Amino acid sequence: MKNTLDLNLMEELSNLEFFVVKAPVNSQDFWKEWQEKYSRAFVSRIAVKKLLKTRKLGYEEIKRYRAMLEVYEDVVFYLENLKRLALNLRGVLEVSESPEFDDEDIDFDL
Repeated sequence: MKNTLDLNLMEELSNLEFFVVKAPVNSQDFWKEWQEKYSRAFVSRIAVKKLLKTRKLGYEEIKRYRAMLEVYEDVVFYLENLKRLALNLRGVLEVSESPEFDDEDIDFDL
């Protein structure tokens, strides 16, 4: 039983390996690789959603596609976090992360 689980885990890891961005975050190749993987995951998620909405599927198929949808949502979340990290390293802050200024930050002695 344990060997079967190990084999299943190795197979799942192998399937997800495509979505791992291998280029360093601060390299020029990062954004090209990131965009390719993000586009694939995002479009795959859309395709699975469409299948679930438009096809008459059996219970097992619905279960399988819902599990697949969760995987693609996790992959998209991972890639969005990686994007945020890369942008933060470049000094780009998100709107929600913009620094707040108060009176202590203002120099009145000009």
